[in-house]
Amino acid sequence: MKNLYLPEWNAFIRYYDISGEGDTIVYLPALSFPAIANFLPVATHPQMPEHRALLVDNLGSGFSDHSESFGYTMEQHAQTVANILDHENIKSATVVGHSMGGTIAILLALSRPDLVSNLIIGEGNITPGGGAATRSIASHSKNEYVEDVFPRSRAERFQAAIDGDVMAIRISGLWSTVNAAGLHGNSKALVELDPSIKEQFLKLTIPCTFVYGEKSLPENTGEVGPDAPEPSELEAHGIKIGVVPNAGHAQMFENLDGFVNALTNALK
Repeated sequence: MKNLYLPEWNAFIRYYDISGEGDTIVYLPALSFPAIANFLPVATHPQMPEHRALLVDNLGSGFSDHSESFGYTMEQHAQTVANILDHENIKSATVVGHSMGGTIAILLALSRPDLVSNLIIGEGNITPGGGAATRSIASHSKNEYVEDVFPRSRAERFQAAIDGDVMAIRISGLWSTVNAAGLHGNSKALVELDPSIKEQFLKLTIPCTFVYGEKSLPENTGEVGPDAPEPSELEAHGIKIGVVPNAGHAQMFENLDGFVNALTNALK
């Protein structure tokens, strides 16, 4: 694990640098998830091409610090990733982002196009509104969430995990090191996302692929969402579509091989 001090926010961001021949792939995890849980099985999968992998723990999650001066906007998260790439002297990389990580990846490509050669988005939010979880978290004030809601929900989730609830087991592990204030800030930022991001994303000229879990496709849910736009609209703007069979939003957790297959197709 590597550490990079960010003086603007008086915090260390931490990331994993897995050496390999070939191009660099940067992996950006979902809502306050640790990068290794989200992407280590992907980066080390035998079907993945040889590459150097950077797995980033966003500020406030994983092993990275929480900073009270950090605003937890998606734009600021993108800036921290750019700081890592500049620090590592990486001039161009493929950037893979899942959910919130996909939004950060898009904003990185928009703010620092020199750093991104290929963009692969696993159901990243491109319009405001968030999902059910982020809306629920953001509906509370920061103090209410940190002091009351988060500890109570963590205890309830832990008990559900003991009782065998598969989702509770997964989330209890993924959020075991999360900072509650950071989780609230991330959720609020996704719910209040800049609505112009979608239009800017559609205008990107670099190779882009949007990866859906099959169960998340609008044709299967009956509706579009912030992280599940109409595929034909993306295709009309030159964005390739990937689909992970038998999976929903938690793509790599539900079908690792299927996600890796979609990823390798996007890398071709």
